[in-house]
Amino acid sequence: MTTDLSRRCFIKTTAAGLLCSGSLAGLTQLLHAATPACAKPASRVRIGRIYLGRERPGWPMHKVDLAQERQAFDAALAKLGNALDEYEFVDGGIISETAQLPEAFSKFSNVDGILAIQLSMGVGGIIQAVLEKQSPMLLFAPPYTGHEWHIVASLQRQGKLIESYPTSKVEDLPAALRPIRAIHRLKEARILHISTGPADPNYCSALNKKFGTEIISLKLEDLKAAYQKADRGEAMADARKWIREAGRIVEPTRQEIENASLMFIAMRDMLAEHGAVAVTMNCLGMRLMDVGMAYPCLGFVRLNNMGLGGVCEADIKSTMTHLIFSKLVGVPGFVTDPVFDLSNSTIIHAHCVAATQMEGPASKPAKYHIRSHLEDGRGVSLMVKMPVNRKLSMARLIGTDIMLFSTGQAVDSPFVDRGCRTKLTMKVDHIEKFLEGWSSGLHRVVFYGDHERDIRRYCRFAQIRLLHEGVDDLHNVEGLEWEPRVHA
Repeated sequence: MTTDLSRRCFIKTTAAGLLCSGSLAGLTQLLHAATPACAKPASRVRIGRIYLGRERPGWPMHKVDLAQERQAFDAALAKLGNALDEYEFVDGGIISETAQLPEAFSKFSNVDGILAIQLSMGVGGIIQAVLEKQSPMLLFAPPYTGHEWHIVASLQRQGKLIESYPTSKVEDLPAALRPIRAIHRLKEARILHISTGPADPNYCSALNKKFGTEIISLKLEDLKAAYQKADRGEAMADARKWIREAGRIVEPTRQEIENASLMFIAMRDMLAEHGAVAVTMNCLGMRLMDVGMAYPCLGFVRLNNMGLGGVCEADIKSTMTHLIFSKLVGVPGFVTDPVFDLSNSTIIHAHCVAATQMEGPASKPAKYHIRSHLEDGRGVSLMVKMPVNRKLSMARLIGTDIMLFSTGQAVDSPFVDRGCRTKLTMKVDHIEKFLEGWSSGLHRVVFYGDHERDIRRYCRFAQIRLLHEGVDDLHNVEGLEWEPRVHA
């Protein structure tokens, strides 16, 4: 098992910053770097790469110099710089006949997927033979290389793990490979589940079998121990940053903010100890404020901003949804309790934890006020002014084999005291169909950007059924949950 976060590496980096800065200012900067040195992937995604073409295909030309075509493509790839650093490409050479495939396959042990770059027409039979390997296959097909793109839909109807990506831009390749990357990263991932009792062992086992992701159940006592051991100097630096950058501080005292930052340090250390990339906990159910600790809200924001994961309510389904999208498109999720407004066709997403960098670790942080947790008026959380006039995606993994998905537009982020602290108003089409077909609990996870193309391709490779809320008729879909009670 690999880890995305190493405490040893973190401390080493922190020490270097302190030596250079001579004060806690260096530590503060390092704590919240957009891409922490120790939060980078530890293993590379292995891709088997082959070039498909015939020397005399008749189209796009009577004769094609395959070696020259490959050389030109390789030169274009080299210009992408570090955009492909996460990948290890295993070269299978130029394939013109199916008889050449066994030699290529002998090199493709333990690859996460196969990249087939089309150079000419006449390779339909080779494509179908490659699919017998049962690895996700991406057919990267620039214009004027062939018409095999038109058989891909038929192969998909047969359940074959293939996606075509016809484009004239070689620089689109990193985006085309995202679904394979996400599958690889989820196999590495561990999630910490902290609650009064363990996570459902049957569901955890099913997730591990499907995705390779491991769920580690921890108790309140484990959290207490980490909280007591957490470095108070680091917590004070973290708290100073929150206070300095806040638009307003309303209810919390400075001590409460420092305690919330101490919880962040504790969670960060727990992730490092267990080699995990996300944590979800039942903070209200464990009565954290009554046992001398703090709510995790500020820490969840830090983790989400860093490209890791912090999710409320010990909600494993939402945590898995967050991880899938963060590994797929690089943005964090906003887990919400939605409410509807039919008067203007909007869904208002509300919760007390929202990342301040919802458009990714390199994005500009949103403005925020430091508030108490709304439901009990205690502890510390943020009221974040979320970006508007942006495309949004909304999703939730159901079980292991269904993904609910929809898109909309961010039109408002109201600063009002009703509802949870942070609100994001999402305008959608066919709002009545959303309302009439809502199932599978209250929570949804919102992501900035329209990610339909990416999630569709990921779901095909991961063999997940993608259902469109607000579009598809969901009432008779097996696997959805229709319990008539309010639950996450």
